[in-house]
Amino acid sequence: MATWDEVRLEIERRTREARGEGQQDVVRREKIQRVEGVTKRPLIVYATDFLDQAKVGVVGLSGVSIGLDDKKAFIQATSDVPHGPLDILLHSPGGSPTAAESIVHLLRSSYKPIRFIIPDIAKSAATMLALSGDEILMDARAELGPIDPQLILSREGRVIVAPAQAVIDQFERAHAELVANPNRVIAWMPILREYGPALLEECHKAIALAKQLASDWLAGYMFANDPEGARKANVVADYLGDHNNFKSHGRRVGLEQLEQLGVGLKAYDLQRFDPTLHEALMDLYWSIDITFNNTHAFKIVEHRSGSAYIQSARPQIVQLRPPQSPTQPTPQPDRPVVPQGRAERRRQKFGR
Repeated sequence: MATWDEVRLEIERRTREARGEGQQDVVRREKIQRVEGVTKRPLIVYATDFLDQAKVGVVGLSGVSIGLDDKKAFIQATSDVPHGPLDILLHSPGGSPTAAESIVHLLRSSYKPIRFIIPDIAKSAATMLALSGDEILMDARAELGPIDPQLILSREGRVIVAPAQAVIDQFERAHAELVANPNRVIAWMPILREYGPALLEECHKAIALAKQLASDWLAGYMFANDPEGARKANVVADYLGDHNNFKSHGRRVGLEQLEQLGVGLKAYDLQRFDPTLHEALMDLYWSIDITFNNTHAFKIVEHRSGSAYIQSARPQIVQLRPPQSPTQPTPQPDRPVVPQGRAERRRQKFGR
């Protein structure tokens, strides 16, 4: 299996041979084809550059998250993929559960069985998406995450992301303290004033929806032929959907935690499942990461044939207005300032 740096050097060599024409797309699609050669089934890549904070600062968290725009991305990427089995490489921080629902409906109307392959990270709604598969293949170091919903709240001009369960728990704590000591109302009033008329109900329904979607998909696909499928699906959904099991929405959920549930979830260690596939898949993942590092792309949804939906960040324009003096030259037009990629920083550091 090649390292990240070996794949980077391969792309740079191919670019030199092509007289400076960037070859990251060519190399990446060749590596998709190599994976398909091992599995004998088509592969769709769905990956976003959510770990690059500079890009996220330009496009916003919604830009790198699962959203309804991804429907047309999958329609484009699967436009020349025949109906039947399908693999999906998934690398995402999550996003909208209802958008994930639309994507599941779109894919399941044409493809069966579907297998999700996770080389690194698939959190939140991306974990829910993976649970709609017939199987999940993961690198041993890869991670899923809790599926408890997060609410985006506005407080005094600031945007706050709060777990729905934490809002409920805080209200219940306030109720218990005020029953025991009504004089505590002075301390609690500034907090309780922030609760809107429907906030608690929204919290309860958001939690119920996340668990219901995950449970329905598990029962309908991964546990479809299991007489205890509905019970097992509820065990998984309840575990992943309970914020109090994890205390943080960002916690890692690995294969070991899934195995400890004892329900026979069809999630497998990719290297043990097929070492050759693991090697090809990780080479592909490095090429995706290097594409993100070397370009403005922040979301890639594609098939190896070139059917792709790739979104790029718009460079920010920084207005520089230095003090003028008679001896200063005429200012030149401002140029786009683009965040420096990790690959460039690495080359400057190590001289390669």
